[in-house]
Amino acid sequence: MHAAISRRRVLGAGFGLAGLPAVPASAAGHSERLKITKVELFKVVVPMQPDIISSPELGPDALTEFPSLPKFIVKVHTDAGLIGIGETSREVDEKVVRRTSEAVTGKNILDFNLTRLDLPGWAAYLGFETAFYDVVGKALGWPVWRLLGGKAQARVLVNYWCGRKNPTDIRRVAERAVKGGFQGIKVKGRPGDPIVKAVAAIAEVSPALKITVDFNAHYKTAEEFRPVGKGLDEIGNVLVMEDPIEKSDMAAYHRLRGEYKTPIALHLSDPRAMIRAIRADACAMFNTGPAPSMASFVANAYLAGAAGIPVWHGSGHELGILDAAMLHSCAAAPNCTLPSDILSYQRVDDLLVRPVEIRDSYATVPDKPGLGFELDEDAVKRYQVA
Repeated sequence: MHAAISRRRVLGAGFGLAGLPAVPASAAGHSERLKITKVELFKVVVPMQPDIISSPELGPDALTEFPSLPKFIVKVHTDAGLIGIGETSREVDEKVVRRTSEAVTGKNILDFNLTRLDLPGWAAYLGFETAFYDVVGKALGWPVWRLLGGKAQARVLVNYWCGRKNPTDIRRVAERAVKGGFQGIKVKGRPGDPIVKAVAAIAEVSPALKITVDFNAHYKTAEEFRPVGKGLDEIGNVLVMEDPIEKSDMAAYHRLRGEYKTPIALHLSDPRAMIRAIRADACAMFNTGPAPSMASFVANAYLAGAAGIPVWHGSGHELGILDAAMLHSCAAAPNCTLPSDILSYQRVDDLLVRPVEIRDSYATVPDKPGLGFELDEDAVKRYQVA
């Protein structure tokens, strides 16, 4: 009896960090049988749909490589019969994933602090965090967004997406975005790319499309970036310019804000860096994902919200399970009002029985217990690799 009460207190304390009261003894089942009996791992490679990644003549980059990078699908089995599903980030260390699997087997999920899991390494963190939240949500009958503090929004704004594109190729992208009912597109750009002409081509297809241009901090100085920034400013269809220059120079970012009508955003997931940016008045918006965890994304969003700054959730172009986790995280963040990168619809398969529903550029937040999505076992087998 004492052990059971202790576990309930641990569970209540963990959720209390997200603003929830302690879980009553009647929730989650009085036996509290959430001991991990087995972890299944499936190594998968799921290709992208065609015409999404960068135009070939712009040269190879990280974007052309990531669709071939493997991920692990995680299935955590418990003695209560509940199974949680997870998905690791890309470029994951297989040894760490398998070591984490061995380390958690035999432990009770309710003995973990869900806001800060004690795992062997960060490489596998998202995969196991997502699976743990899925199990606990199913045990309580709660959707994951409730475990993260509650639903702040029932729909999450999302964009279409493409890599570095020439003006001809990006017209096709814009046409697909319009056909799909999206409000905007996120595009990539770096020095030497025809990004101003490409964004102008989008405006010719549809002036209503709002463009997020992500430069991944490839410009060395504000002076080098100025012709591009001025060109985008003049077109007038750009929602935000993300990471135009090296992110350590907050003073330069403060000066950039004064040069352009278009808002400047910083992609930061370290709260200490976010605080420095806020103090320097360096940006109008934050991309604060992918964060190290779902809980940390919500915490970062509240940090930005205290300064009156809206956020969005970036991604590594995930499959369906991590997109589902992102959806719950965004739903729990009141100021996550900018278009997030929920993009599993751009893979040839998201590995879910039913995909994340996107309608009129908004993803619907599920109310079912746990993540609210079911793994497509047959699809996992199709894309599994040795």
